[in-house]
Amino acid sequence: MRILRNPARTSPCVLVLGMFDGVHRGHQQLLMTGNALAEAEGIPLRVCTFSPHPLAVLCLDKAPKMLTTLPERARFMLGYGVDSLCVFSFTRAMADEAPEDFVRRMVRTFQPRHVVVGFNNTFGQGGRGDGALLTAMGFATHIVPAVELDGAPVSSTRIRGLLAQGDIHGATRLLGHAYTLSGRVMDGKHIGRTMGYPTANVDVPQSKVLPAFGVYACYLTVEGHAYPAVVNVGRHPTLPEGAVTVEAHVLDACLMLYGKKVRLDFLNFQRSERKFDGVDALKAQIQADSAQARAFFRQWEHQ
Repeated sequence: MRILRNPARTSPCVLVLGMFDGVHRGHQQLLMTGNALAEAEGIPLRVCTFSPHPLAVLCLDKAPKMLTTLPERARFMLGYGVDSLCVFSFTRAMADEAPEDFVRRMVRTFQPRHVVVGFNNTFGQGGRGDGALLTAMGFATHIVPAVELDGAPVSSTRIRGLLAQGDIHGATRLLGHAYTLSGRVMDGKHIGRTMGYPTANVDVPQSKVLPAFGVYACYLTVEGHAYPAVVNVGRHPTLPEGAVTVEAHVLDACLMLYGKKVRLDFLNFQRSERKFDGVDALKAQIQADSAQARAFFRQWEHQ
């Protein structure tokens, strides 16, 4: 699947509109609807989205951190038959565009035979464009209702709230997949190595949502191979506190990770970040965290 930025014209397709941040269960329902239509018509399935998030242009103070980068969105969409993720640069001019003009521009670009939108999708000036407008303008429009879990719609906002609480299981349930952080391994302070627990300092994009500060069991994937790991997200309050870091200790494997791109899949929250009475107490806790993570993975891998 390709990521196309500001495409001028594509072949006729089934078009799905939305931000798709997280590619959660609600988004997946849109993609499955689009895929069924595309297969029936024998034409490509394309997703139209925007970057940055519209609120980053309209009201920066209210712009949310993102659950997914564009490459992560593309990876999650692969399993749903998407041929291309088409990303348009969101600008103030686009925000002020009449919704009818936006639709005409999308027609020139995509020549859509079907358009799939979510129940709450809006576009154009004042958010006046929606599925009802598309239908009124003569398109074969498919409006997908909310997907609900535990009596409330699945949404990116709801998932952000769960991550802020460290509720990894709740977030995973709404996402339909593990929450991930990706980045290149950078040189760190090497403090973990001096205690016998070398860590990979993962340089995560500042635009990404970080889960609550604490310790997690994760899979670390590098060069196509996944390894059980224990991951700390936070400021290391026991040692001289510094910037927020994401550091992964791979369990029972010695890997050379500096400079490599890795992905962390968050599976289980173990404990909140806290300050210990010195390095010895911290080292003992790291040993306990590693043992707890090993026990989790033994159970996880036999499910």
